[in-house]
Amino acid sequence: MEPKNNCICAGDHEHHICFLHSKGLVKEVEQLTDNPTVTCSSCLVNANSPDNVCSPTTLGGGFKYSDMKGSKKVICESVTEAIPEKDKQ
Repeated sequence: MEPKNNCICAGDHEHHICFLHSKGLVKEVEQLTDNPTVTCSSCLVNANSPDNVCSPTTLGGGFKYSDMKGSKKVICESVTEAIPEKDKQ
């Protein structure tokens, strides 16, 4: 299953895994994903809390952050609005 390319985030996006990942904050994200209870239906990452993702859903079908932490890929398109053009890859 592919992650969705749009986000319907209503929460504090600056504290979500996709935003933190886009800033290269791997250690912070690892702490938010070490004991997952939910999956984000937008980016499919498993997270410890619904507060850590844009669109929480029942745990399952997602992936561990450790499987993609070395990737520079933006995992949620809404993050691109918060990243200056010069920092996008």
